[in-house]
Amino acid sequence: MDIYVYMQGQRRGPYEKVQLGAMWKRGKVPADTLYWHDGISKWAVISDLFAGKIIPSSLPQDAANAGTTTFPASS
Repeated sequence: MDIYVYMQGQRRGPYEKVQLGAMWKRGKVPADTLYWHDGISKWAVISDLFAGKIIPSSLPQDAANAGTTTFPASS
């Protein structure tokens, strides 16, 4: 699928989703960048495209709290 982006005042592309994903991970695509591809009716915010992606943690998992997204309260 060819994806076009609008950032820094210019339309760019086409890109493949994998290509944009790599750029996203490296911080090369601002969160407010707009994107469009065939099948959607209007430009959308690119952070929506990658919002569901789970980024693996480099920290070890605490078995007692595995799967929780709640942080302890600061004291």
